[in-house]
Amino acid sequence: MRNRWIRCALNTALGAAMIWIFLRSVSTTALIEHLEPRHLEPVFAILALTLLSQLVRAGRWMVLLRGLTRVGYREALWVNATTQLLNYAIPVRAGEALRLWWLNRRRRVPIAGALGIVVIDHAFDLCGVAGVLSVASILSGLGIDRRLPSLTGMLIALGLALAMFSAIVLSVLVGPHVAGSDWVRRLLRPVWHERLTDHATAVRGAAATLGGRRRLALLLAASATAVLLDGLAFAMLFTALGLAVPLFSALVTQVTLLYATLLPSAPGYVGSLEAGGTFLLSNALGLPRATAAGAMVLWHALAALMVVALGLVAVHQLRSTGVLRVRSLLRLQ
Repeated sequence: MRNRWIRCALNTALGAAMIWIFLRSVSTTALIEHLEPRHLEPVFAILALTLLSQLVRAGRWMVLLRGLTRVGYREALWVNATTQLLNYAIPVRAGEALRLWWLNRRRRVPIAGALGIVVIDHAFDLCGVAGVLSVASILSGLGIDRRLPSLTGMLIALGLALAMFSAIVLSVLVGPHVAGSDWVRRLLRPVWHERLTDHATAVRGAAATLGGRRRLALLLAASATAVLLDGLAFAMLFTALGLAVPLFSALVTQVTLLYATLLPSAPGYVGSLEAGGTFLLSNALGLPRATAAGAMVLWHALAALMVVALGLVAVHQLRSTGVLRVRSLLRLQ
């Protein structure tokens, strides 16, 4: 279905169905009882840590672009925050279209280079996810830490992360050669072969702009820091609710929860995050269903507050500096 508005309507219907299933699985009274935080300090810590994570990712985006164009830190932050807001509000990756448009129109970066650098940016996020899940799987497999989620679930999540990361790495290493081979050309339809070739060439070209080892180490360190900050914020959620969940278990659960945002979902990930998160917290961490549901609703509300608030500030800043106009934003949507 190429029409994005039809996809949005179907995603919204799916989210509504998942909300219905979620509310059927736990009573409203029990949900409200487990929703109110017992301590307010960890709630403010969640907001602060989430903001710090966004600041670190903006710095990584700025450093990542050095091989293509020079971008100031504030503009990188505002573009990243607006991208996240659009991805959050319109579940067809409208934010990625904004980054491509910004790089091409405002920074004169060719579309192929812009597409490749966006893919590389996501690859660094996958590095953080795969790293956490790898360490957790080893600890669980050796029996060193039995408080972690199930080994089977972590291995499945790790396999998905490694598969996506491997696809990007292979695009860099052998993508153009494979796409140009005769057997691939015969196997695929012409339009698919053209898209595969363009994608592989774009990602390989973007990877060539990463520079030396020092810059690569800086990007990896920023990715690890961002993942750690997100995990600490998620751990603060359980502290706010008075739940005893180990820090590393919270970190592993948080990176696994990211997969709920990859599935087709309603605007704001409404439904998929509540249903998927409740299932994960109740099965992986052994929390009662009502407790897990209350924790996920609170987490979703705080995340939405940060995404919307920072995103609106970012849109205002980009408009005031002439980087983005409302008409351009509407065309992207």
